[in-house]
Amino acid sequence: MDDPDLSARQHLAANDPAFPARREEAWGRIVAALDGVLMPAGYGLSGTTWSRLTAAGKSAVHLQRSRYGWDVQIVLRFVTPDGEVPDHPDWPGGEDVTLAEFFERAEGDPGTLAFIDVLERPECLDLAVDTLREQVLPWFEALHQEDPPRT
Repeated sequence: MDDPDLSARQHLAANDPAFPARREEAWGRIVAALDGVLMPAGYGLSGTTWSRLTAAGKSAVHLQRSRYGWDVQIVLRFVTPDGEVPDHPDWPGGEDVTLAEFFERAEGDPGTLAFIDVLERPECLDLAVDTLREQVLPWFEALHQEDPPRT
């Protein structure tokens, strides 16, 4: 989403001595929201990545902090037992997939969450959580059901 006010709010946050602690509060909210969706689906959390391993491969949902400390991006990955990306018509190519791939036209990546937004508008997490629950997890489940290649 295009937010012309975001840079102004980032500037204010950069000068706020409480922002580092508030950023960690936002991080905790994001982790808790994703945990609530991924753990019941069989994903385990290690560091900043939830993953699930089956005979067909490993799926992962990773939280990647921006190097500037303003936001975090949800990155999806699936690798086969051979360590390759799936040879599947629904796989968009490349190693990493973002939540934007699940929309015909996305204004921005709904999986890129500004810490400021998470603090000021906690409901901004809803679209990311709903997309994970309703689209990503069934998509990963279909990839996990694929028969692994026989050698």
